[in-house]
Parts: sequence; structure tokens; C-alpha cells
Amino acid sequence: MSGQVKAKSPKAHTIHICAGGGCISAGEISVKEALENEIKNHNVQDKVDIVETGCFGSCSLGPLMVIYPEGVFYQKLKPSDAKEIVEEHLLKGRVVQRLLYKGPSGEIKPRATEEIPFFTRQVRIATRNLGVIDPASIDEYIAKDGYFALRKALSMTPEMVIEEIKKSGLRGRGGAGFP
Repeated sequence: MSGQVKAKSPKAHTIHICAGGGCISAGEISVKEALENEIKNHNVQDKVDIVETGCFGSCSLGPLMVIYPEGVFYQKLKPSDAKEIVEEHLLKGRVVQRLLYKGPSGEIKPRATEEIPFFTRQVRIATRNLGVIDPASIDEYIAKDGYFALRKALSMTPEMVIEEIKKSGLRGRGGAGFP
């Protein structure tokens, strides 16, 4: 993913599967379970890591995953896709074309996080650790300086906090420019 640190793994493949709210509500848990079952059925557990990440931000494309080291982005996944992903992509090295992102004019983008404006125009700040830390682990978050800003804000007056936010130019994640 553009501008992101990718989790290091001694295994042949690392799968980042979005476990954000949108992907969970679209069936991420079932997709992950099906993927784990297929990996086990093909006895390749020692070659593949599955990492649940926080939200990628493209909820309408979920459930979604990125498979490294290739960086291939699969979207709108269903549990029934797991077998084909394991057999074709993980075992044979062939990208599953039908699960790739298709742009407005129908062009296929296998590395969507590096090829479509939704991702390439982002400067990841709050989500810079996507795929690096477990989003459910407060200890991993703190180890990556999580809550540093909170610690600073607690030592400030409310007026100082407001002024700091105004100076930062910080806007809502949705890009609508809400202060």
C-alpha cells in the first residue's frame, strides 16, 4: 500500500484482510474463516500469514484483502472465493482476475492501493499502522506511540487544545473538511 509499512513475515505470503466495521458487516469474518479452512485443507499454514487489519477506508469494496509480497488487492469477497484464491493465487501464483478492482472505464487494477486515486491521494496518518499492529491490541498501539497526543493534550488547557487543532489544519477522515 502506498506510503505504508508492510508487516514483515518469513512466510511466502501475508494476507491483510480488512477487519474494519464496514468489512465485518459485509462478511469479513466468514471470508477469513473460509480462507483459514482452505489454507489448512491445502496444508500451507506454514507458508501463509493472515493479518486482520483496521479499516482500509474503502468500505463499499469490502470485504477486501491485499496479498503480499505482490500487493494484489481483492475486493467484494465471499467465503466461496477462498478456495480459488488459495488454489490459484497462493499455490499457482496466478491472480484471480474476477476479484480485482475495476476502474470507472472497466480497467483492471491488481494493485489498487497503489493505482487508484482513492488510495494514492491519501496521506495516511491515523491509519499508518494498518497491517503493522493488531487493531485489537492496545499494547501494540501504545508501543507505536499511541496516545502520545492524548498525553500531550491532557497537560494543556482546553483553549490550548482548540488552538493546536486549528493550527494543525486537521480535517475529518471523510475529506468533507469538517473542523
